[in-house]
Amino acid sequence: MSRFVWAAWGLLVVVLDLPLFGWDVLPDIVGYLWLVVGLGGATHMAFVRARAAAAAGVPVALVTGTPLFVGQDGIIWGAVFIEILLTVLILHQLATAISDLAPDGDQDARRWARGIRIGAPAAGLIRLIGLVGLATSLGALYALGYLGLVAVGIVTVVLMHRVNRAGWLDLAPPDPA
Repeated sequence: MSRFVWAAWGLLVVVLDLPLFGWDVLPDIVGYLWLVVGLGGATHMAFVRARAAAAAGVPVALVTGTPLFVGQDGIIWGAVFIEILLTVLILHQLATAISDLAPDGDQDARRWARGIRIGAPAAGLIRLIGLVGLATSLGALYALGYLGLVAVGIVTVVLMHRVNRAGWLDLAPPDPA
């Protein structure tokens, strides 16, 4: 299994949240670490930015995925806010790198990456609006934004597996930037 596959599985663990008694059954910290490992040898700057965002997600996941901060609503709220931003950044940067590195004949990868680059910030914004208005009638937007990010995340995972099977990432030259 290539290291890039680790990044895809890590992303799936990050976007799926299954809480049980305050613990995330699919711990985001593991997903973020898999992303860091999977993107370890990447030379394209968008992959490097996604890896940096995943590394920043490790301490945030300690707050959002464990019951260590139960009752400290301000800390949890801030960590969830940061985690939403990091998830959007990771999805966007992965799609940017795939789009930039796609061979000329692979228009499908570019089209799906373009959709991810639009969908991730849109779903993230909806989730952030829901988070800010959680105690109001806007709170339902939080769940809608979560579902949107899950959908975009799953599409990104599928695209990453497709790209990995195609093998053209191994042939990609280093990013000149």
